[in-house]
Amino acid sequence: MAKKDRTRIDYMPGKAAFDALALAAEMFPNMRPQAVIDKLVITGLVALHWKPPKLYGADRDQWKLPIDIPQEK
Repeated sequence: MAKKDRTRIDYMPGKAAFDALALAAEMFPNMRPQAVIDKLVITGLVALHWKPPKLYGADRDQWKLPIDIPQEK
C-alpha cells in the first residue's frame, strides 16, 4: 500500500500501554516501532476472538484438543 493511501492514527498511550510497547520492542529488537505496534494490535484482536476449548468434568484423561489444532501422530 502506498504511504499516501495509509490512514494515520495518532494516539497517546497510557503508562501500561507504553510499558507494553517497551517490552515488545525488547522482544522484537529487529522490528521498527510501527511494525511492533501493528503486531500487537493484530495479535490482540485475534486474542479477543479466541474461545478456550470446553473441558468438561474432572477426568482430565477425557479432555481433547480442538480439532483445528494440529496434533502429533
